Amino acid sequence: MNLETKKVFDYFEKLSQIPRESGNEKEVSDFLKKFGEEKGYEVVQDESLNIIMEVPATKGMEDKPKVILQGHMDMVCEKGKDSKHNFETDPIELITEGDFLHANDTTLGADDGIGVAMSLALAEEEHGPLKIIVTVSEETDMHGAKDLDAKYLEGKYLINIDSEEEGILTVSSAGGKLLKSKFKFQEEDYSGDAFKINLHGFLGGHSGMEIANNRGNMIKVIAEILNKVDNAKLIDIDCGTKQNAIPREGKVSLVADEKSLDEAIKFVKEKFKDVAGELTIECEKTSHQGRVLTAESTEKLAKYLLELPTGPHTFINEEKKVLESSSNLAIAKKVNDAIEVFVSLRFASSSLSEEFGNIYLDIVKNYGAEAEFINPYPEWEYREESDFRELVERIYKELSGTSMEEEFTHGGLECGVFFTKNRELDIVSIGPNITGAHSQKETLSISSTNRVYEHLKKVLKEIK
Repeated sequence: MNLETKKVFDYFEKLSQIPRESGNEKEVSDFLKKFGEEKGYEVVQDESLNIIMEVPATKGMEDKPKVILQGHMDMVCEKGKDSKHNFETDPIELITEGDFLHANDTTLGADDGIGVAMSLALAEEEHGPLKIIVTVSEETDMHGAKDLDAKYLEGKYLINIDSEEEGILTVSSAGGKLLKSKFKFQEEDYSGDAFKINLHGFLGGHSGMEIANNRGNMIKVIAEILNKVDNAKLIDIDCGTKQNAIPREGKVSLVADEKSLDEAIKFVKEKFKDVAGELTIECEKTSHQGRVLTAESTEKLAKYLLELPTGPHTFINEEKKVLESSSNLAIAKKVNDAIEVFVSLRFASSSLSEEFGNIYLDIVKNYGAEAEFINPYPEWEYREESDFRELVERIYKELSGTSMEEEFTHGGLECGVFFTKNRELDIVSIGPNITGAHSQKETLSISSTNRVYEHLKKVLKEIK
């Protein structure tokens, strides 16, 4: 990193010391509040723990229009199967290798810690009136953005620093909602041999950005095993951790004929051999005494999980993998007397919401499950004319010699929520190169961060 952006990484390192999984943001919110107050900014910490900082203009630049810099303080917390990291108490262990920054077998939190760090650093550069908004729970239900008072969005321009590819100017984003279903089952008593199976090796990743990239889905693997084993009786299932992360590992316990189970495992290894990563299945013979799902309920569950669509649904441009709608079969877990199943749906247009959702409601109904849609968030519509967008693109070309590419992202962004609160806002989203977001392989490019920071610094200086 260079001296210009050293403060960005210094701030990112400070954020990385604070546990900040979605729903656990009080400490990091307090840190940001104290930080802003010590800098002399006017700071508001609202009831949802969002932070709003009013940063006065640099002397001589008071007549420039107000710009809002926005990011989110929470992060997705994923780790490797052997990691002992405790996301409730432990700081993220940062590792630098050449141009790349990553963590020790956990998510890095560059999504969106680096966006927040950039905003804090940019406040110390030359700029007109500036507002920094840092929200909570973007990675789950976006309630921070939804709860934000519209009065804090008064302004002309908003830069969301939460995109993950340098040179890409995100100009619209998908909307979405979460299907929560409960599959009811019949049980019986059992005493005898059983099997515990651990599955891992898929790459996982962000269900908006990676859903069309053959990352596989471990819930589907488990469902195939349950479906293939003769008279299987499920004891427990636990697969998937986050609604917006593609399931890459899981656990299942069941009663099964050993030969039939071996054949089922061979079947799924062959079926999923071309999925990115390497499917690994570890099977331990054990014993069980207690309740198990009946063979009929187990078979019905397997078919239910297999029938729920996951992955790309429709494309705007199939050749370029520009998605119109998709879904992520995100979580399947036995909770008391039901199997809870969550599916995250995304769509480019609100007109698709009901049509796409009805596909799932029909399946749920056929299997007698209970279901509801929760945590909806709106799409961010493309703005046909934008002087601000032209400025951002012009400065990027001056600095890099290449043109920015405008892109619709299939990931959900808070921009959609902000746009519904102030439709006069001219919004863009940019960010440095981040790979493997929402997985323990998350990596940030240091040089890309330097370039994006210089780009933003010049935009704030030249905006009229």
